Amino acid sequence: MSKHGFFQITQKLFLRDGNLLLVLRDQKSGHGDLPGGRMNEDEFFDEWTNSISREINEELGPNIKIDVNPVPIFVHKHRVNDGNHPCIIIAYDAKLIDGKVELSDEHDFMEWVDIKTFDPKKLFSEYMLDAVQLYLNQYA
Repeated sequence: MSKHGFFQITQKLFLRDGNLLLVLRDQKSGHGDLPGGRMNEDEFFDEWTNSISREINEELGPNIKIDVNPVPIFVHKHRVNDGNHPCIIIAYDAKLIDGKVELSDEHDFMEWVDIKTFDPKKLFSEYMLDAVQLYLNQYA
């Protein structure tokens, strides 16, 4: 008899400034990443946008202002690099309003890439590559 699985939730933003998309690289794994991260246990029954706000503040700094559409654009499977846990990506569309990104030590690289010409295979891998490709296929 099969048993029910337990999965972590990670909320990721496709943060745009016009045709430009913010991509990051995870400092530990060297793999491509997007802004956002895993939801803490105490955030699950709260408004999920609070978890997104916390992650953005941690990863992109307190001086950036963004507008996140709270309706997810898609859901995708993922495996978290840290611990290899099965995870669900909930993807959101977001727009840069104002401010400058200040990277935390979680990421060692960032770039605003043109969604029409960006090749995600150079930076992303596995399930994150699938998710970014899915986004580009829909929105580029």
